[in-house]
Amino acid sequence: MSLRVKGLILILAAALSVDAPLEAQGGLRNRVEGGGDARVQFRYPARADVCGTGPAIQVGRSTYISTGSTRFNGVDQPLCRQGPVVVRVTRAGGAVVGVDVEIAPETTPDGITDLGAVSGSAGAEYLLDLAARAEGSPGREAILPAVLADSAVVWPGLLALSRNRDLARSVRSNAMGWLWRELDRLGPEDSRKISTALVTLAGDLDETLPIRQQAVSVLARSDRADLTALTGMAGGNDTWLRQAAIQALSNSGDPRAREFLRSALVDPALPEPLRATVIRGIGHEYATPKDIELLRSRFPSLGSSQAKQSVLSVLGEQGGSANLLWLLGVAVDEQISPDLRAQAIEAAYHAGATTAQLGKLYEQAPDRRGKEASIDAMMRRGDREAVDRLIQIARMETDPAVRRALISRLGRLEDERVKNLLKDLVVQ
Repeated sequence: MSLRVKGLILILAAALSVDAPLEAQGGLRNRVEGGGDARVQFRYPARADVCGTGPAIQVGRSTYISTGSTRFNGVDQPLCRQGPVVVRVTRAGGAVVGVDVEIAPETTPDGITDLGAVSGSAGAEYLLDLAARAEGSPGREAILPAVLADSAVVWPGLLALSRNRDLARSVRSNAMGWLWRELDRLGPEDSRKISTALVTLAGDLDETLPIRQQAVSVLARSDRADLTALTGMAGGNDTWLRQAAIQALSNSGDPRAREFLRSALVDPALPEPLRATVIRGIGHEYATPKDIELLRSRFPSLGSSQAKQSVLSVLGEQGGSANLLWLLGVAVDEQISPDLRAQAIEAAYHAGATTAQLGKLYEQAPDRRGKEASIDAMMRRGDREAVDRLIQIARMETDPAVRRALISRLGRLEDERVKNLLKDLVVQ
């Protein structure tokens, strides 16, 4: 035998040695799941944005996951280590019953067989396959280590899990949650494919509502998703899908979503229940001063009490002197219903109305409903000035029903001034 042939034999032998990548020695599934009850582990490179302290895992700058008792906090976070993903699989009764993952663990627990290193793509492929066929929690547990793998294309597997109706909802939901993160890492073509699939899933009347809702949510949260498709759903004929799409757009800060909401507000064909959702979306955390002014200016022309109540509630939550002044004006406007005036008083309280302002609303109230709303707001303020004003009202109010209700509420306070009021009333 020539030296050249011997050299080739040695090279081949080395390739089949235990130090060679695991997938070169046979199927990863066979190695992991073959044999009887046992715990085995394998490892592969982690994505560049992944680090951890054993079972405490950080993905990117804002996602923290714990698969064990270790937790991230301000002290531990600097210990976050770069290193391989270590996956431990527990077999029992001929099935996988547990999947655990750690990042760069310092030790290996006793009783675990170490199968060695694999490529990130091989590890992710096996784990996503396991997620599709494992029963119970192992299917859900297999998804996290798959998405941590370096150089692995996981979105087709995640999408397949999301669409698989034979799987438990928790597995599908977990897969779709990670699909959102993958969507923002992909190029335009792959992003388009995912968006198209999610639109189809969201519009599938035979699908469960939680899965449809999550598909809409993923589309709204992603910067790479087809927002045009989402706005199309918001303008379609499926009432539930319109509601879900508008709600999702309401939670988006994308300028296109904001513009859609502004246009929908003034669309005369929009059903009033949906208009209320649009109003809440416009006044959400991404609201601009122009958005708030738009709500105030459109209030008189809104066709339903539900829509008007939504405006009042939004402006109360937003607060600010301009909104408070506007709400105080609505609270005494006799052109609107007593219930809306009472809602305006409630909103004014949330916007920061003072006891003096609430007391004035009480004085100007043209009906019992307004008086009760003003009294309720002052009761919730509960400061000394408010209690003094309420005691004064209790002495002077001429409406027996309002007076009795107020005295009853004051009587629950441990306040010497209230006790004196009650004594005076007994004497009278």
